[in-house]
Amino acid sequence: MTSKTLIASLALVAGFAAVTPIVQAADNPQKTVQPGVDNKRSLEVGDRAPDIYQRSEKALKNWKEKGLQSPKADSQWVQINDKYMMVMITNGTIVDIRPVER
Repeated sequence: MTSKTLIASLALVAGFAAVTPIVQAADNPQKTVQPGVDNKRSLEVGDRAPDIYQRSEKALKNWKEKGLQSPKADSQWVQINDKYMMVMITNGTIVDIRPVER
């Protein structure tokens, strides 16, 4: 084998070795998990409610009829599964939880 062929072969192998990790990295897309709106995770006071519950259209307008206290400033009552939760509009923090009376 001539030295030119040997050098060309080594350069080709080195090129493949350098490109392979880049190609492999591109094959693995970043995986993210978005929480579901009605997931069954147990929410507690101090937890952050899903973003959708910070929207005004999710607010309970008849909170007084349901026996709930007046919402605090910058908060609203929402129903998440089988509970009423007072959620801060500004950051989604749950500040109070009451069971739904059936």
